[in-house]
Amino acid sequence: MGILVDIAFKLKSPVYHRAFFVHLLLGLHLISTSKLSAQIKDPSDCSGILISDSVIPEPYIREADLMWSGRHWERIDLREKMNQYLYYPLRALPCRKSLYDALIGSIRNLDSPIEVFADDHFEIPLSHRQALSYIQMIDTIRDPDTGEILLMDTISISSKDVKFWELRTDWYFDKSRGELRHRILGISPVVENPKTLDRYNLFWIWYPSARESLASSPAYIRQNQLQHLNYDQVLNMRFFDSVIFKEDNDYDRKIEEYKRSSTLDQLLEADRIKNKLRNFEAELWEY
Repeated sequence: MGILVDIAFKLKSPVYHRAFFVHLLLGLHLISTSKLSAQIKDPSDCSGILISDSVIPEPYIREADLMWSGRHWERIDLREKMNQYLYYPLRALPCRKSLYDALIGSIRNLDSPIEVFADDHFEIPLSHRQALSYIQMIDTIRDPDTGEILLMDTISISSKDVKFWELRTDWYFDKSRGELRHRILGISPVVENPKTLDRYNLFWIWYPSARESLASSPAYIRQNQLQHLNYDQVLNMRFFDSVIFKEDNDYDRKIEEYKRSSTLDQLLEADRIKNKLRNFEAELWEY
C-alpha cells in the first residue's frame, strides 16, 4: 500500500510522470520480447508443441481380472476422408510422413527392433532384408528360346500404392477397471501392384515391436494443428474408421467366405459384430 501511495505522489510531478511511463513501456517491451523468444524453436525441430514421442505403456492386467476376450481383424480404407491422414503425404516431408513411410523407414534400418512376419498368425518370420525385397522387386523378361535376359524392370512399392491397412486386434473386458479395452497385435499394408494391379498384404508387422518407431512420427490432425499426436497414439485412440472383415471363429473364415450373396450382407454382418462389441460393455452393468 505504501508503494502505491509513493507512486501516486510521484506522478504529480511532470518529471516523474514522464520517467515512470518510459520505464513502464520499457518493462512491457522486455516482457513481450522474452515471451516471444521463448517460443522460437530450432528450424530442424519437428516435434511440434504438444507432441510426445514416448510410448504410453499398456496397463497391467491380472489374469484373474480378465472376464472376456475376443479377436477381430479390421480393414482401414484409405479412400475415406477420415483416414486420409494415414495416406498422405505421398512424398515424405521433413516433419511429416505417411504411416507407410514411417514404418518402412524403420524397417530399412536393419538394427530396428520391428518384427516382420509373412502371415497374420505370426508363424513365418521375415528378416528385414526379406521384407525390403517385397518392397522393391526386379521383374525380368527372358528370351523363350535362349533364356537370355532381354529387359529388367524394377517395381517399387511406395506410399501411393497402399490402399488399405489391416489390423489384428484383441478386445478384452477388465473387471478391475470395469471397462472394455483393446490391444493392437498386428498391422499390415494392403498394396496394389503397380504393374498387375493385384491387391495383397505386403507383410504383417508385430505391432508392439513397432510402437517406438510410430511414436516418433507425428500424425497430421486437420481439426486442430496444435493437437500434435503421433501414429501410435492415433491408432490406439482409434482416430480412424474401419470395417471388421473377420472375427475369430471355429472355421477361421472371413465374412466374405460365409456371406457370399452380396457385399451388402457382408457389410451388415460387419456392423452386427461391431454393435455386439459396442453393446457388450453396457450390458454388463446393472442399475
